[in-house]
Amino acid sequence: MIDKKEAKSAYKLSKKVGAVVAYKNLETNERYIDIAPDLAGVKNRFEFAKKTGIGLPYAIEKAAKTADFELEVLEELEKDELQTTKEFKDDLRTLKEIWLEKL
Repeated sequence: MIDKKEAKSAYKLSKKVGAVVAYKNLETNERYIDIAPDLAGVKNRFEFAKKTGIGLPYAIEKAAKTADFELEVLEELEKDELQTTKEFKDDLRTLKEIWLEKL
């Protein structure tokens, strides 16, 4: 069994992966584009929200009552060791703007 200190240090040493994601309405094919500084966490929250109906992003909350949504990962970005969290989020926001222009 791993103790708390080992688990905490392993988490800190793990690579952080963020992404630009789209919540896609499967009936209308409309997409809500957002950033995910912690991709694994967003995937877990989305799966939990689909099962329980609790915790969906505000932008899709009403539509999700009548339609089914899926989470699409549009582009992943790995956080650089020297990057601050703010810089990482700024980079993700820039990628989001690029994707908004593409779509």
